[in-house]
Amino acid sequence: MAGSGALVNPPVLKHRRTTLERVDKFISDTYFLDCNLRGRLFGDTCPLTSLSCFETPQRIPYNEAIRQEFRPVKVGDSFGSTWHTCWFKVELKIPREWAGKEVHLLWESEGEGMVWRDAQPVQGLTQEGEKTSYILTENLKETDPHSLSLYVEVACNGLFGAGKGSMIAPPDPDKRFSLRKAELVVFNREVHELLVDFEILRDMATVKFIARVSSISVSAMHWLRFLLLSNAVS
Repeated sequence: MAGSGALVNPPVLKHRRTTLERVDKFISDTYFLDCNLRGRLFGDTCPLTSLSCFETPQRIPYNEAIRQEFRPVKVGDSFGSTWHTCWFKVELKIPREWAGKEVHLLWESEGEGMVWRDAQPVQGLTQEGEKTSYILTENLKETDPHSLSLYVEVACNGLFGAGKGSMIAPPDPDKRFSLRKAELVVFNREVHELLVDFEILRDMATVKFIARVSSISVSAMHWLRFLLLSNAVS
């Protein structure tokens, strides 16, 4: 009844579960990557010029690490064991035809990573925290350096240790850590911002401390439905 303070059950809530499941699949990093939104996050790709590695059981400073003898490695190789540190030397050349694009170094490896540029630590990398790319340039210009040398320091442990099977288990001393991706990519900033919108609205619609029929949840569900329809054919 109007004016009673009770919320009318809008059509979107009638199919709430269906809408949320569609959202989950649309932004999934596991399912339907060939046609969903997350699968469009990266555009063109380019292999690295060269990739090499130095491994040590010690935690050593940058100036000492870069003087060591590096061996060639490739995507798919494994390294470790637990608590070791691997230093990767990354040589890259950004294609000039990517002018005007945002270019990232895409790096997916197990362990905790740190990108070093011009002898300075500039960004952490970790699959566990979904931080798997480093911005080389937000808008590639002709005057920007196209050839670069970077170092990626990777500690052979997870964010919460190196437990076998779970973070509260004793460390697995023989665990190996793999390098899954290392390449240059064109980053789609608009797709990224839309993904963030979907994730925030989904959380607003589902978190336990927001009532299922609260005005916040209802509003979030309407926006999710609108975004799904708006991007269904784009």
